[in-house]
Amino acid sequence: MVMRKKVIGFIAVFISFCFLHAQIPLKGVVTVQNSRTNTGKTEFVSHAQIECLQKAQPKISDSEGKFTLEIQGKLNEQIAISVTPKGKYENYVVVNEKEIKDLTLGRLTPVSIFICPEGELTQRQAEMVGINMRKLEERFEKDKKRMLKELEELKSKNDFLNSRYEIINDSLSLISKSIDNALEQIKEYAKKMVLENLDDRDDIYVKAYQCFSRGELDSVSYYLKDDELYKKHQKALQWQKEVRKEKELASILTESARQKEENSANSLQELLKEYLLLARTFDMKCDYEKTKDYYEKAINVDTANVEILFEFANYVHKIKEYANAEKYYRKCLQLFRALETTTPKAALADIAATLNNLANLHHNIQEYQNASDEYKEALEIYRILAEDNREFYLPYVATILNNMGVLHRSLKYFSKALSEFEEALAIRKELSNIYPEEYLYDMAVVLNNLGTLHLSIKEYRKASEEFGVALEIYRKLVSDNPKTILPDMAMILYNLAILHRATGDYANTLQEFDEARKIYTGLAEENPKMYLSNVLATLNNLSNISGQLKDYAAAVNYTNQGNEQLLKYQNEFDFISKIAQNYSVLSWYYLLSKEFALSEESARRSIELNSSSLAKTNLAHALLFQNRFSEAEMIYMELSKTIHSKNETFTKMLLEDFVTLEDESVIPEECQKDVEIIKTMLKE
Repeated sequence: MVMRKKVIGFIAVFISFCFLHAQIPLKGVVTVQNSRTNTGKTEFVSHAQIECLQKAQPKISDSEGKFTLEIQGKLNEQIAISVTPKGKYENYVVVNEKEIKDLTLGRLTPVSIFICPEGELTQRQAEMVGINMRKLEERFEKDKKRMLKELEELKSKNDFLNSRYEIINDSLSLISKSIDNALEQIKEYAKKMVLENLDDRDDIYVKAYQCFSRGELDSVSYYLKDDELYKKHQKALQWQKEVRKEKELASILTESARQKEENSANSLQELLKEYLLLARTFDMKCDYEKTKDYYEKAINVDTANVEILFEFANYVHKIKEYANAEKYYRKCLQLFRALETTTPKAALADIAATLNNLANLHHNIQEYQNASDEYKEALEIYRILAEDNREFYLPYVATILNNMGVLHRSLKYFSKALSEFEEALAIRKELSNIYPEEYLYDMAVVLNNLGTLHLSIKEYRKASEEFGVALEIYRKLVSDNPKTILPDMAMILYNLAILHRATGDYANTLQEFDEARKIYTGLAEENPKMYLSNVLATLNNLSNISGQLKDYAAAVNYTNQGNEQLLKYQNEFDFISKIAQNYSVLSWYYLLSKEFALSEESARRSIELNSSSLAKTNLAHALLFQNRFSEAEMIYMELSKTIHSKNETFTKMLLEDFVTLEDESVIPEECQKDVEIIKTMLKE
């Protein structure tokens, strides 16, 4: 018995020694991505050159796409290989490049390498995004109509306390926000998903994946059923358990145990992709609880998978679960920092990206010192990385500088913000000279931030130049990407209008506000929740400026347009107080236009909606100027006893109104005596 133990021990040591010093084979196969899924037959790639630098002689794939590299190394050593397609596949690219840069020596499962024509990934990504956006907008519109109908039914019954009323309003709000966020979210998902090779997956997953690609989101969960995924997870865990037992019985893994370990790992990887597909599907359907549930299930499958942790952190950040987002960003940070010794450059880049997201989060929740510290560390890392790879990392340096500038501007550290914006702009200018289409937009973003800063400190000439250049860039880019550019373009026009109003250039002010209004009105047609407030703000500004310029007809026109917008969406949003306020403003402008009957009508509408004392003052004036003295007198008497602010009645305001109306020659000749009587009464 003693001898037997010694022999077993000797064999174990001997085999381990062989693995440490012998050449270890790495088998693999090269195919065209999704060839079997698309045509029913796998297209094997011959004549592809496979290399493992300084570890093995290069090999060429055979007619069945197969190759075997004899690699000098040790079991479980991490290695990377490169693949260069040749011949008719010369213009193809490797799709799973990242995967083949992180292989384990001694694996039993052949490495699957798949390639596709150059440019095909981008095309498929665009198709997936386009189809999903169309389907998503159709779905949201259908849901919106259904909810608005239910909302109307509740309103008609005055059933405002019904829990459904609040739920529907919240849902409508989320739908509007989701449409705005959907494009970038779908782009991110599509970018990852087009890298998958469906030939390696089972038919169920392929069907679910294709449903997602076609925007048929309801069908994804039909194919990927929770109970089946649970069974798959349990089976993989059982394999892991068996592997652990076999490890306890031998100092090295038997081939059987190693095969089980690989099977378990492969099964868990499949499970990860299935859970991620479900999470992304329910994100597109705005089902936040199920999205979180499937992300958490994916994380439970592989708690150390930093890519999934980071994706989930971004998701909960997006839905403003800041505490949850911070928790997962910090987990990512911890994992990335642990990789610094093995892959320093890659780890540093990931650390900087995580720090930037954490800083953005802390800026959101007004933890400014944390945000500042994180931006600084991220900037320092990107500057170091840019020393070796300037072209790749400079954009990140500029992004962090811009974010720091926004933070310092909000804290009114203007000199710091100015320095950061100017450096970011210098980098963007440099990059836009090399890659104009890619970096012009980023340059315009920084210019807008600089312009806003100079506007804040009343350096109007500089602000005007910066806003002007940004606007010129947006006008060049808008035709190619209107959904992204139009909101920014309207914002620049709005900022320019504010600047020109401050400098007294009212002609440009009116023109810029009006152009911004037209853009915001178009955007509000698709997404009123996001852009209606911008429409109303521009109309309000146009009305006020027209009033200042004594163009009362224009002021009436813009105020009426504002009311039209409010009335159009009154069933969707609670606009009663705003509509009442607008009628009051309208009543005043009708007074100044000597349209006394219309002034009376508008004032009464305002009072019906919200019994405002301001609307009552306008009503009293309108009645007085229509020779209805007794009706007007009663209202003046009421207002003279009504407390306004600072314990004062409305008397002072009424007397000031009369001065304004006299200066504007509004008071009819035949009403002059009545006005004097009212003024005397108010002064008593």
